[in-house]
Amino acid sequence: MDYLGSFSTSVAVALPAAAIVYLWERWRLARPGGPYARADFSGLILLIALAAAWWPHLADNPQLTAVLFGGGLIFLIAALADNWSKGWWLALLGVGVIAALLSYQGITVRVVNLPFSQDDISLGWLGPVVTVVWLVICSVLFAQAATILAVPLGVAGLAAGTLFLVCLLQPTITGPVAAFMAVMMCGAALPQVPFARLLSYAQARAGAYTVGYLVGAISIIGALKNTAFLVALVPVIIVGVPLFAATYSYAAELRRGWRAVVFAERRGHLHDLLLRQGYSEWQVIGLLLGGTVYLCLLVLLLVWMIEVTFVVKTVVVIAALAFGLLFLYTLLRFLPQSRTGQPPATIRQVRLLGMPLDPITLADALEEAERFLEEDHPHMIITPDASAVIRAQRDPELREIIEQADLVAPDGAGVVLAARLLNLPVNVRCAGCDMVEQLCRAAANKRRAVYLLGGEPGVAEQAAANLQQRIAGLQVAGCHDGYFSDEEEPQIVEDIRSKRPGVLLVALGIPRQEKWIKKHLEELGVPICIGVGGSLDVISGRKRRAPVWMQRAGLEWLYRTIKEPSRLPRLVALPEIVWMSIRELLRPPDTGSSPPGSED
Repeated sequence: MDYLGSFSTSVAVALPAAAIVYLWERWRLARPGGPYARADFSGLILLIALAAAWWPHLADNPQLTAVLFGGGLIFLIAALADNWSKGWWLALLGVGVIAALLSYQGITVRVVNLPFSQDDISLGWLGPVVTVVWLVICSVLFAQAATILAVPLGVAGLAAGTLFLVCLLQPTITGPVAAFMAVMMCGAALPQVPFARLLSYAQARAGAYTVGYLVGAISIIGALKNTAFLVALVPVIIVGVPLFAATYSYAAELRRGWRAVVFAERRGHLHDLLLRQGYSEWQVIGLLLGGTVYLCLLVLLLVWMIEVTFVVKTVVVIAALAFGLLFLYTLLRFLPQSRTGQPPATIRQVRLLGMPLDPITLADALEEAERFLEEDHPHMIITPDASAVIRAQRDPELREIIEQADLVAPDGAGVVLAARLLNLPVNVRCAGCDMVEQLCRAAANKRRAVYLLGGEPGVAEQAAANLQQRIAGLQVAGCHDGYFSDEEEPQIVEDIRSKRPGVLLVALGIPRQEKWIKKHLEELGVPICIGVGGSLDVISGRKRRAPVWMQRAGLEWLYRTIKEPSRLPRLVALPEIVWMSIRELLRPPDTGSSPPGSED
């Protein structure tokens, strides 16, 4: 068969038809004249493109004729159902009847070869039942995804393309008819994706029902009929994205027990949930179609490994699916969102692994610092990185200090990553060097001095000089290195107290600096006390900061480790905080507490 010619014909019909309908819909919407009945042009375009490509082969392939005719009937029935308030059951009934007729025409599951067995098992009367159930499931899954029409069209095109490659890899199992149908389906569905936004009016689902039915029919002809158990799983994996998207709410409720699955209110399709959370339509489309590509590649890998033992293939499937879900979740947490719920300005302290955290930006930190200076009584600011969060889990004193701090700003890519994994509204880090400069600006604006404590001899003085060059009007009340004994400590405290600075920068390292500040906070009487770690070394010029692009990419920790290999053991905190976040994510929620990210 001429696969390239059939594919080209499908594309040549579908692409201009979709473009014409898209332009016509844009013109019509610009000049509203409704009301209009619900309509789904994607289904009509799909059927026309397939008919054009199938036409020369209809007489020689009765299966093609039966599938095409059944698709036309399903589209008509579903179109009627779209314009009836309770027509969903009519669409399901139509798919079921057409599926039964297809089974009568020979398009059905007949024989299956189970794992670890050389014998074929005939399904008998169960074959038509499995066929009907499979076609109904495919149709419903694609119809539920029709809120964003690009999703069922894109999944159908990618799934059909994958099935075509499966047919080429295993021609003796699948046969040429399945390859022919798959390549035409791919050519008819994918060109409609860029125009999908205006191909369906009033969320009509007739086209999506038709798409799901056709994908199911192709998979039966090419992968389920007279085949091994492995290839029988191929269609299930290919439609894995719409299957997961439709059942996501049920899977999520499993964390609360079976009663929640049965009685809880459904949260809808996955892509509806993502849209409500502030992800854009094209972000959702990209995620779901990207997931489809990933699963399609997994299918091709499994077919390539068809001679490998079933146990190995099972392990590959489980590992690949687990990795894919973890990667999808992580990617979701890093994609920018336009939150439509609570405004970011009103979101106060959240809890990360049981530790308080303020989801603020540097601009917010500057506003808070000016307020602290106006209040003119002691405040403590902490900027924990991943290592500090891990230390706080094991050091009760440090944990108590963080609990009592007036402001806990996220510092470090590990903290931001952990917060995003737990869906907390922490989108940016407040880097130590940037925080120091912002606090000094706040002090200069309020005509208050700063005091620098810590670092090697001469570091604080050089850092102070550099800060004064950058910030006009900045006053430095004093400097002292971090190499002092317990006997010298009272003199240093008295020196700071007597000079009454507005900001005290303490660079003694975590957790010494936090414990030192807490010990002397009330005695010092400084409005703003903050531990700044190695920031004075960078500001003084003793150490170089990472390039801007690495800072923006969250890779400043990598640059510092390369420059200072002695910091390598501290990197253990990054995988540890990620693992702790995943463990926290999988833990059943406490129904008596507020959800993550809520106000304290």
